[in-house]
Amino acid sequence: MTLPSTLARAAVVAAVGLSSLALTPSATAGGHVSTAAESEGDVVLTVELLDTPLLPDSEIRASITVTNPTDDSLSSGHVVLSAGDRPIDSRGELSAFLDPTTADTESSTTLDTLDIPPIDPNSTWTSTPVTVTSEDLDLPETFGAYAFAGTYVSGAVTAQSRDAFVFEAGTLPQPATVSVAVPITLPPEANSLITAGDLEAYTSPSGLLSQQLDGVIGHDVALGIDPRIIASIRVLGSAAPDSAVEWLDRLESSPNEIFPLQYADADPTAQLQAGAESLQKPTSLMFGIEPKNFTPPENEEPEAPTPTGTSTPSTNDVGPTSTPTPPVDPDGIPSLESLLDFPYAFPSAVWPADDTVTAADLAGFEQSKLGPVIISSSNTSAGPHTTVDAKITLGDTTAFISDAAASHDLRAAATAASDTAQSDALAALGAKLAVIASESGASNRSILLTLDRTWPTNAERMSSVLSTLESAPGITMGSLGSLETSDRGDVKLVDKPQSDERLSAFSQIASFDDDIASFATAISDPSLLVGRHDAAKLSAYSIGWRSDSTDWAAEVASFEEGTHDVLTSVTIVQSSPILMIADQISIKISVRNSLDLPVHVVMKAAPDNPRLAVESSELTEIPAQTQQSVAIPVTARLGNGDVNLRLNLYTEDGVSLTNSSTVPVTVRADWERIGTIILIGGVSLLFVFGVIRTVLRRRRERAAVATTSDTSKSGDAEHDDETLEGRNDG
Repeated sequence: MTLPSTLARAAVVAAVGLSSLALTPSATAGGHVSTAAESEGDVVLTVELLDTPLLPDSEIRASITVTNPTDDSLSSGHVVLSAGDRPIDSRGELSAFLDPTTADTESSTTLDTLDIPPIDPNSTWTSTPVTVTSEDLDLPETFGAYAFAGTYVSGAVTAQSRDAFVFEAGTLPQPATVSVAVPITLPPEANSLITAGDLEAYTSPSGLLSQQLDGVIGHDVALGIDPRIIASIRVLGSAAPDSAVEWLDRLESSPNEIFPLQYADADPTAQLQAGAESLQKPTSLMFGIEPKNFTPPENEEPEAPTPTGTSTPSTNDVGPTSTPTPPVDPDGIPSLESLLDFPYAFPSAVWPADDTVTAADLAGFEQSKLGPVIISSSNTSAGPHTTVDAKITLGDTTAFISDAAASHDLRAAATAASDTAQSDALAALGAKLAVIASESGASNRSILLTLDRTWPTNAERMSSVLSTLESAPGITMGSLGSLETSDRGDVKLVDKPQSDERLSAFSQIASFDDDIASFATAISDPSLLVGRHDAAKLSAYSIGWRSDSTDWAAEVASFEEGTHDVLTSVTIVQSSPILMIADQISIKISVRNSLDLPVHVVMKAAPDNPRLAVESSELTEIPAQTQQSVAIPVTARLGNGDVNLRLNLYTEDGVSLTNSSTVPVTVRADWERIGTIILIGGVSLLFVFGVIRTVLRRRRERAAVATTSDTSKSGDAEHDDETLEGRNDG
């Protein structure tokens, strides 16, 4: 490292000072703030701090990167590193320094100047880490957070990077209590019930769920879990992947405080703001159960349960509680309650997305007896850069308030793409915590840090971040359940409703509920369809969609399309014209069921004139994904002619399933009468002819018999005469 002359350093600093008021922000991943000469897309300086906190007689390193995203080359320039010579006194002073729109009044001590070579268009230049010793900094022996800045000048182009670090010297303050809450969730595009294949992938050693759990197990953090994950494993029964079962066992046996998010991490405040009277919950998960994967319970007398004396835990009485064996039906099929059951520390907790809560939402949670509620400090009158106790009362609601600015740095560290970026984010977090620890009454204060609905890059990085946090000076880790409620009547909720576009989408999604409920009456067990619809709706409500408006719009469109497909899955097949030549017939009309569930339907027909009398069909089952005929009894009444039958399908409860369909019928019922008369006449003639033949034949037979009898009598008489004559002769 070369040390230029004092005049050179002064010239560079002066140049930066003249241009500082024109600088605009450029966000960086490491938690510090950079500024560029004009606007986003211009040259950016990034100075990332390593090896913090700084100890006396020790050193830290700074990695310097200049990014030129423009189409113009940058001439050779300089980067001046500077630092503060006193600890930053307050959160307000720290946030003002980190605000790129304000002048830098903190980093008054020039440390070094680096020569930067020319940089080509759309290129990046990175230095080897620059070492800065505590002797270079010449700091007082006072614990606290100190300013650190870098300023880049190349011709008329300037850029600045601001950060802070902790100097762990002198007397450490009494530690403040820090609690951490981490969500265990899945990407928003995950199914409403996770398939066995996806669960196996998610819970494999390198899978997302395994990485999340590996990163937090062994650390004193509270876990907010998507109940969909637990239910998806249990609903598979014996078909659940071994890795998923083992993952759930690890979760259940972990010492961490665990509380439920909404099913599928559905957005609670968007639901209420869109007009829902209460939060949507799963109504049935039977649609995902395969009975063969469950074994009926043995017919044995159950053992008497051992009294535990436990009850539903309060927010101050946490930890795993004994739960009874989840109930099953006689076939071993688990109930909805047992699929979702878990020994939660806070059974009814609510964790909305940051900056989405209104006072009406809190009233809705309270009315539904839901809570505690996790709210970002930026959603309150305190704002993101004021320290607020972690547990307070907002109106009638118990609220955990997460520190917005410090949580931002924790999230940046957990999701950093490199070790350098992670170290820099941890330096920024440590600086904020050091300022908090130095505030008056800090030892009696509690701070809540939260991750958001993004996922750490790997378990090792997440665990490393938590380990660094746990060893940070000026803090001690604590559980959510151990926090005492602070009396902070000066902190009020500031309403931050969600966008009209998002609420409109939620209203549109919810608008299908009544139609699905009515359609489901065609199914023997309506809960199979209603439960599937409700679970899919909760997946579409996922908070994870907030970060991707394009995919969110596609998800809403896909949900609407899928719901429309269900509501139009039962149709009347267009029939060809029917010729009716009988007084009474049964017209066969084909019905197609494209749904993957059997439906029971009644077909009704209405003629457009009185030539026909039509009855409804009997209740007919149409198997899943098949086509079947339904018979309608029809009777001819008033002569011949053309009739149009308007056909409709209904459930047994009279709910219409389809739009009307028309089939033309040509009535020629007198043809049957004429044909019948001819047939009867022909049969009658044949009968009469047969009778006549029979009578004549019998007459002939009697005549023949009579003739034979007369002949016989005449022969007998002659014989008698001859006999008499012979007697007389003798």
